Amino acid sequence: MLPNAIQQKRILISPLNWGMGHVARCIPLISTFLENGNTVFAAVSEEQGNVLCAYFPSIVLVNHDGYPFVFHGKGNFSLDLARQFKRLNKRLLDEQKQTEQMVNELGIDVVISDHRYGFRSTHVTSILLTHQLNLPVRWYEGWVQKMHEKFLRNFDEIWIPDTQDSSLAGDLSRNTKEFNCSYIGALSRFQLNAVPAVKTIDTVIIASGPTIYAEQFIREQTKNSQDSGNVLLIAAPDVLMNFSDLTIPVLSSSDWKRCDAQIRKAKKVNSRCGYSTLMDLLVLKVPFSLTPTPGQREQEYLYRFWASKL
Repeated sequence: MLPNAIQQKRILISPLNWGMGHVARCIPLISTFLENGNTVFAAVSEEQGNVLCAYFPSIVLVNHDGYPFVFHGKGNFSLDLARQFKRLNKRLLDEQKQTEQMVNELGIDVVISDHRYGFRSTHVTSILLTHQLNLPVRWYEGWVQKMHEKFLRNFDEIWIPDTQDSSLAGDLSRNTKEFNCSYIGALSRFQLNAVPAVKTIDTVIIASGPTIYAEQFIREQTKNSQDSGNVLLIAAPDVLMNFSDLTIPVLSSSDWKRCDAQIRKAKKVNSRCGYSTLMDLLVLKVPFSLTPTPGQREQEYLYRFWASKL
């Protein structure tokens, strides 16, 4: 099944709350669903809901808690996960019950989960959106991949935002285990609007991801920003609060549509190399400079994979 094949249905969608990239790649999907006459319900946090409502005032928001997780900023994501495994697993089990309740109360026909393992139903078609069939784990972390595969097989189908030959995510999205998958191509909200022919901003710096890593990125990027021409920094409000002495213009990422308009004017983009950002850059067709988040092996892999193609 492809996104365009779903028509005149009641769809329940929920993006993972670890970074706003999951929300970003749901935007073009929701646009497709609405164009095909579907009714869309989004199970989201308040922050996620504010973003989606800016693009789609007609969707119905359902308050839904995220997965509890704290990034400690030392680049050891595996250790951070291990320390909080019990809390995460409890949330997963609670989420399964909550999803079934939402499906029943809202008369849902299709459930779409953006990498939320517990957001599925046994009563209606449940689809997982992910670019990672294969996690970038070390040899001694094979149990993590096996658990991941077990979660994936709980869904009726997997949508992979990549090409059939995995040209965007490389080994991460290769279907070597015969999952029931559909490769649906890149997903970027910048597909919804034309990119201007004339660019007026030399460089847009996008500081995204967990707060502690976004702050690190800003410090790295603004060391020599005064020599870099016309530069704009985009970051979350809570991150910008800690940088009152910056000498370059800043824009709060709380207003996504305003940020989108500025990003489309950029001659170059400097950012982390999260997968949603890479899909955006593919659509924007501008030069870029990428920096992987320390210790996040998915981004480190994507950095190497994309560098090998340039």
